[in-house]
Amino acid sequence: MFDDGLVPKSGTPLVVDCSSYTHWYFFSFEEGKIIGSCDAGDAVAGAQWRTRTDWDLAFHRQNIQTNSGVSGVGEGGILKLEQPKFDFDAVTVAPADGYQTDVADSIVYDMSQMVLGEIGYVQAGLAQPVKNWATLHNMMASDWRYEQSVFIVRTAEKQYAKIRLWNFKNEKGESGTISMQYVYPLTHNP
Repeated sequence: MFDDGLVPKSGTPLVVDCSSYTHWYFFSFEEGKIIGSCDAGDAVAGAQWRTRTDWDLAFHRQNIQTNSGVSGVGEGGILKLEQPKFDFDAVTVAPADGYQTDVADSIVYDMSQMVLGEIGYVQAGLAQPVKNWATLHNMMASDWRYEQSVFIVRTAEKQYAKIRLWNFKNEKGESGTISMQYVYPLTHNP
């Protein structure tokens, strides 16, 4: 087992306003905060973020990227732990392998013509294991359902964190705000 001597930020909550359909918000576990954003439709800005290794996760609405694969040059990745019963605290060690890197997908970018039945999409990299962590079951009632899973993130610098995503609404009940609990760094098996 690897122990880097760092004290984990145990149970740290993060709330990110991702209500904009047009922006990605980049998060660093090392900094413990959002370190920047860019327009999801801006190919130049997106290309610049893909060359950086100072971010680990990016958020766009309920979509998530890791700094890996088509999303970034980092050593990132993510896996969903299979547990018989959800237990965030029981996870104390990151597995050695099984991490998936981001693949090409599309995201909703423009909802301005939704009443006419037209929705604008842009291409993006997405972390597939967390693709359906929040699903809309009833649009009129804003009824969202959340997957009860522990996800292990391999960061851009090949450190590890565990996360739990549990809400996609703000205190007013409006969708677009991600609530995430995380522990970083997490011990891992080499």
